[in-house]
Amino acid sequence: MFPFEGFGLRDALDIVILAALFYQAYALLIESRAWNVFRGLAALLGVWFVASQAGLEATRFLFDRVAPVAFIAVVVVFQPELRAALERVGRGRRRTASAGDPVQEIMTAVRDLAQQRIGALIALQGTTPLAEYGRAGRELGAPVSAALLHTIFASRGPLHDGAVIVRDDVVTHAGAILPLSDRDEDDGWVARLGTRHRAALGLAEVSDALVVVISEERGTVSVAHQGELRIDIAPADVLATLQEVYAQ
Repeated sequence: MFPFEGFGLRDALDIVILAALFYQAYALLIESRAWNVFRGLAALLGVWFVASQAGLEATRFLFDRVAPVAFIAVVVVFQPELRAALERVGRGRRRTASAGDPVQEIMTAVRDLAQQRIGALIALQGTTPLAEYGRAGRELGAPVSAALLHTIFASRGPLHDGAVIVRDDVVTHAGAILPLSDRDEDDGWVARLGTRHRAALGLAEVSDALVVVISEERGTVSVAHQGELRIDIAPADVLATLQEVYAQ
């Protein structure tokens, strides 16, 4: 008997549809905070499978009783993410390539904004999804460019006070609200910093994002990454940091 005997066009169509659904589900989850919860649920499912195969009755009994309640809890807790995911499916996923090098575009904007003493907060997404912070602002999905970044922060519109989130070569959100760091250092350097610097450090403490801050008062540039904030660094160091992040 051949392994694919009886395999027809309907079976192939079945596989294609399921593959597309699984891919879309993965693409939607990977950009939200629900991804980490999904991985945790997958691990618990693995424990349940092992318990079932090994005949661990007490463990299987516990999982059988808790699973329905846990499913309802996940739906309730992540209702905003599920709704946003369905909305994204309805309007489709769009992505446009940047016309230039994103590092140079960002660096040009940083230099111009610093020279003009225009405050700015630019978060470059790493592996940790940042979409949850952008929902308080506006979703853009526009190619990153110096002109766009300058327009956002130089204007007096509702978006200039928040942060811009950049994923690869696309500005995904503007006007994002980042978590503030509650770090209290004995040397008092925190007291000298404004809300933008606290927000940059706060995001760097909970994610692997690189956050560039431009001080409105001093026209200097600081960078927050991996839970640390480097204050008033030279343009060459900013450029080297951006190149290092984009090279990963």
